[in-house]
Amino acid sequence: MIMKQSCSNNIITKLTFILLSLSLLTSCQEGYKKENDQWVWISYDEAVGKRVANVKSADLKTFKVLKNKNYAVDKNYVYYRTQKIKNSNPKTFSVLTDNGYSKDDKKVFLDWHEIVNANPKSFELLSFPYSKDDNDVFCGTLPLHLSKDEINEFRVINMSTARSTILLSHFIEQNPGFNWLDTLNIDGVIVNEIATAKTEKRNFKGYREIIIHNEKQ
Repeated sequence: MIMKQSCSNNIITKLTFILLSLSLLTSCQEGYKKENDQWVWISYDEAVGKRVANVKSADLKTFKVLKNKNYAVDKNYVYYRTQKIKNSNPKTFSVLTDNGYSKDDKKVFLDWHEIVNANPKSFELLSFPYSKDDNDVFCGTLPLHLSKDEINEFRVINMSTARSTILLSHFIEQNPGFNWLDTLNIDGVIVNEIATAKTEKRNFKGYREIIIHNEKQ
């Protein structure tokens, strides 16, 4: 009798633990939520716990969360979490991947930043952070300015899922050779400095070309 009661108590304890775990997981899911007649993005981190951020400019009546729940659209804008995707068209917008790539009829995006000069009609994903279209290869949101032959030759050697989102003014300050970006209608860039790739004559680490010296034996 005592053994049966002990087994029952163990089962109840386990069930209680499972239910509490499921409840905790459900309550800690990131995503969009409507609160007090306003759309918000809810996220969690270990240091602070729950964070609630307003989705600014969201139109309450037409706001719609997409199948990929990192994205939403309304009659005016496309949103990635709390950020508006600048220069995007909500009528033609579509999500390409689960790791941040999307496009509309005129542009391609990574997270909420435009991939500079990418053609949505010919855009292809390579191993992250690299991608290409019929005119260039991209690292994150930056074009590498390759020739047609180099585009065909381009091979990713080592991929890396790391990404850094940098305010445009800070990026140009650190990389003066990219000051031409300041003529574009963009606010920031996404880069990777770890992945490696090559063409027949050129080598890249992240978005930078590197020179490899062959030492004579």
